[in-house]
Amino acid sequence: MSKAREGNDRHIRGVIQSTALGAFGDGAIFAERYGRVICCIGVNPNKQYDVTPQTRAQIVREMLSGSDDGTNRCKNVQVQVVTGYIWRYAKTQNASLFFRGIRTWSADGPEERHLQILNSWGPLLLGPVWPLKTILLEGDPRYRDVSSTVVRQICADIKQGRNDERLSRWVPECVLKKVVVAYG
Repeated sequence: MSKAREGNDRHIRGVIQSTALGAFGDGAIFAERYGRVICCIGVNPNKQYDVTPQTRAQIVREMLSGSDDGTNRCKNVQVQVVTGYIWRYAKTQNASLFFRGIRTWSADGPEERHLQILNSWGPLLLGPVWPLKTILLEGDPRYRDVSSTVVRQICADIKQGRNDERLSRWVPECVLKKVVVAYG
């Protein structure tokens, strides 16, 4: 057993689109590397969501637990819907790291940097606790153009009977139908 799995609690925090195969791959990578992973789907109570955070969380849970080949590689990954400051939740779970995924630095960097500042200063000012180390991870280049807007459009097209193979390249088969229902 690797040293990282011998009891270190590590958390991945992602505002996951719930559909990209890249999110599934990242989950598997973290599950293999860290002893405990919590994937947080943040909720802004002032925002109206097309797909509820609870539905997104269920899709991600199924994606992580039921891969296309029938294996369950992510048993140590928990998916949580969190309202409020995610850094606060992470602290209650004894997290030691805070990971955020981005498509590219130019696409998501400025907004993510703003959130990183909030996640650094928030704990100091509101905690008062020391902030978690935040690590920004750039996703697989094959998924740079994937966004929830693109996924919603493809799902709507599929619901109307149009054939679009792109979604099956991005979404594991085990949740493909649920993604089309939720996002279409």
